[in-house]
Amino acid sequence: MNWHHAYNGIPAVRDTGGKGGRKLAGDHAPSGQDRLAPNTLSGELALTITVVTPTVPGQRTDDRRVVVASRSRQPEGARTWEDATIPVTTLKGVLSSAYEAVTASRMRVFTDHDHVLTHRRTTQEAATLYPVLLVRDGGSNSDPETGLSARIMLGKNNPRKGEGRWHRPDYVCAAVLPNNLSSRTALYDSAGKWMYSGSTKSKKRRRAHGVSDTDAEKRLRQLRNATPHLKRISFSVEVEKFYKTSRAVVASVDNKRFCGTVSKPAKKDTTTYTGVVVRLTPPNSDPLIDTKYNEFVFFDTKKNRTRRPVNTDLLDRLVEVIHSYLDNIRQLMDREKAGVPRNTNTRKSTDSKTWLVHEIANGKIDDNGHILGASDPKVDEGGVSAVMADRAQIKQFLLKLASKGPGIPLFASVSNNGNITGLTPSQVGRRTAPESLAPVKLAEKSGVAPARTFSQASAGDRMWGFVADEKQDGASQAAAVRGRITIRPITPVQPGHDSWLQLPAPDDKPWHLPTLASPKPATGAPYLRDKSGRALPEETTRAGMYQPKQTLIRKVYPTHRRLLGREGLPNSTLLEGDIGPHDTVVGSFLVPGAKFTTTLAFDGLTPQELAVLVWLLIPERLVPPDASPDDASMRRGYHRLGFGKPLGLGAVEIRATDVYVQTGEEVASMYARLTGCLGCLPTDTAPTPSDRLSRALDPLPADFERSLPVRAFVRAAYGWDDNAEVQYPAADEPAHKKTGVSATTGWFKNREENRVKHSINPKEYRLNGKYNLPGLAFP
Repeated sequence: MNWHHAYNGIPAVRDTGGKGGRKLAGDHAPSGQDRLAPNTLSGELALTITVVTPTVPGQRTDDRRVVVASRSRQPEGARTWEDATIPVTTLKGVLSSAYEAVTASRMRVFTDHDHVLTHRRTTQEAATLYPVLLVRDGGSNSDPETGLSARIMLGKNNPRKGEGRWHRPDYVCAAVLPNNLSSRTALYDSAGKWMYSGSTKSKKRRRAHGVSDTDAEKRLRQLRNATPHLKRISFSVEVEKFYKTSRAVVASVDNKRFCGTVSKPAKKDTTTYTGVVVRLTPPNSDPLIDTKYNEFVFFDTKKNRTRRPVNTDLLDRLVEVIHSYLDNIRQLMDREKAGVPRNTNTRKSTDSKTWLVHEIANGKIDDNGHILGASDPKVDEGGVSAVMADRAQIKQFLLKLASKGPGIPLFASVSNNGNITGLTPSQVGRRTAPESLAPVKLAEKSGVAPARTFSQASAGDRMWGFVADEKQDGASQAAAVRGRITIRPITPVQPGHDSWLQLPAPDDKPWHLPTLASPKPATGAPYLRDKSGRALPEETTRAGMYQPKQTLIRKVYPTHRRLLGREGLPNSTLLEGDIGPHDTVVGSFLVPGAKFTTTLAFDGLTPQELAVLVWLLIPERLVPPDASPDDASMRRGYHRLGFGKPLGLGAVEIRATDVYVQTGEEVASMYARLTGCLGCLPTDTAPTPSDRLSRALDPLPADFERSLPVRAFVRAAYGWDDNAEVQYPAADEPAHKKTGVSATTGWFKNREENRVKHSINPKEYRLNGKYNLPGLAFP
């Protein structure tokens, strides 16, 4: 690879390297803080923090600039070196996350991940979907709990009997109903005479003598009036070849000729069918996508009529898909209220939506908390917009719709043995991966979900503290533990250099950083590993993500070694105009060489706990075996803090320069003799600071550095010696000119399409190595 992924992951597996590590990292209740055990250690670590790439460790101003934090709490941030600081909470977050990672601890913060994720299906996968009507009639084929069944509308296909018959039907199941002059279908006038043949290319469109596009459009409107959404119709079809299969095009509706195939039908069909019109595009809406020219008629026959039960899991997954659409609309609404980013062509909250999503998003919620759909005659009597509906309200609305008329038209994925594995409102849209689990369930299975009881406290919980998200049954309050680490205020080294704090020149604008996309766990591969912590096989598609035997990562931003010592703010430009609501604008930053000091106090640690903490604070230990820098003095690893870490900002050397330690027994003796106390300990008798630090490292488990999380952490801390960029995929390429979609988003889309095509036809489509996503370290 000629680049390394800037958003990477340390495997969240409970790999502790061996027996010694297991003793340190196992779960058990923390010792109480009402006393210090005789063999525990208390004391202080003296630390220096040296900036090695431009760093913004700080605060936001009222006008949304990010600036270096001020010791005197100036609202504009530090304006002099003497006033500059790094917030204690920032440093504590960096160190606690690092300790949590290398000790294979539970995640202490893991909220809003308790629902299965959705992702967009590729066009290749859409070809294998079946049209269905979701009905709630409590019939013999219904699920006993939900009362729901899916009537699979097989169209002209024979009954699907036996395994392996569901992969690809002989005919496209739904009949084609033209809805646009670009549709590759023919139109007939009211006398049944051919008048127009459509095509995506205007030069290939044909018209009868004297017929204009206006006439053809008028005939399309008449067809739409005769075939409104969800109307049951009798119709005939003409059949034509369609890629490797065949499709039926509606010819007549209720004995009136409207349309047909452009070329001579491939097969004569004199049957009259009965079906349900399905218009995914709501009335008076633009097409859902530029290339959508047709609507559908869902139909089956007495011979192939097929029903399958729809259980609670399938229903909940459908609810999740719809909720994700609504959530996206809400996010767009929030962005629009704040101000749309300049120079973008991103979606708007008012853009066309598939029928079912439109019915909810444009509906209202009544006084009873029930959704009134957009087409409900009483919708104006509702109050709050139904775009705010929660999952329970969506579920209730779906059950109501499924109980009326023909049911809810949907598209289903079906397994080889004929069981429905997923339901979605449209073909090329969002879906959940079959059998996928919510991220929190994966965390629970691999033992890294946040602790809920004292006995579940992991190494990170016991050192840094935790508060359970909810209390146990019968408990008066949630489990909570106070941490054993205190960090004192962080002060700039004196005398310093004013150049260490970089401010814009008096007449200059602040610096504008590229806007970085928020994390998107639904992309799957970057966020997951197998049960041993290895990167998922490259052939895995999103449909195979978040499966029961997979594990999560702890996100990490590897060090950009090419930026070490660089003084200017990389990837930045001077701000032009006002600060937009989604802009990242830097008002000041720290340059390489800037140095701070602080003291970290600890109490009641075991010797192993202190050894791991000290290990994290020795930069020379954060170096992989294959490191070979040109300058041997640069053989060290770094932590990252502040803003812009994916861009390489915020690399800092955090170094322990001395340690003072007393055992619990010694502290008790000092209290008894009034010769010392916590926070006022006598100097260690070891001759030098390096000796004292070395002695503190002695209890480090011999197998500690062999564990996969530690090796991955070290790689991220050090980075790579090659000249490859550390960046998001395709981050150096421009966004799509027409859509404004970032090159990184396009890269992941192309990656998924390559993997899907390979899964369908491995011989024709090979895995493209340029889309590989290797892990930081291998098991």
